[in-house]
Amino acid sequence: MASVSAFVSMGPTHPNDTGFSPEWICELWEGDRAKWVLRSVRTTKRPKSFSPEAPAKILDSLKDAIALAYPGALEKSDVPLGISLVIVTLEDSSLKKFMPRLRKLGRFDIHEASVSWSRTFSGWSGDWTTSP
Repeated sequence: MASVSAFVSMGPTHPNDTGFSPEWICELWEGDRAKWVLRSVRTTKRPKSFSPEAPAKILDSLKDAIALAYPGALEKSDVPLGISLVIVTLEDSSLKKFMPRLRKLGRFDIHEASVSWSRTFSGWSGDWTTSP
């Protein structure tokens, strides 16, 4: 059974501070196979799915989603876009190993958030698990 292991919120950066206005949310679903689901926050458009051909292509599929949301945003340039990516990864997310490459998307404002503490009830053990 798949579940979300990471998500990336995207939207225009506030011109004077670190806030932003979310327009898109891209969820990384992982289980037997990974899949990104891009959802518009402001419209009722149908979500668009991006399925990496292999685990090593998870970042490439995220870039495809970003390119659909913001055409031309991944082109090389020194001009800031004024678009924020707020990236949240849960403990076992496959996206974590791609964070150094994600940080190099130089035209975006990037905010990385990792979970510092979590408590999860395990259906397998019938008990709570905390980390760290």
